[in-house]
Amino acid sequence: MLVLRRRAGEAIVLGGDIEIEVIEISRTRVKLGVRAPREVSVTRREVIALAAENREASDLISRCGHKGVGDLIRLLRNVSNESSQVVPGQVDM
Repeated sequence: MLVLRRRAGEAIVLGGDIEIEVIEISRTRVKLGVRAPREVSVTRREVIALAAENREASDLISRCGHKGVGDLIRLLRNVSNESSQVVPGQVDM
């Protein structure tokens, strides 16, 4: 991984046609601007994981029909219940 230091107003260029500029820096965040050709997809990492989950849910529903929707709702409730039962500071090994 290449690590660079940039100040507000400075940028890096990727592949000659993608530019990432530091727009603003605050205590806890950095605001970045991305200039890229329209055919280049620019996506936040957390959105990629969410899109994969949505595709899995869609596949389940298309394979199982209405029953799949019920299974999906039960699965989501189980995941929600499990995540709410996590004790802060507790690490699973």
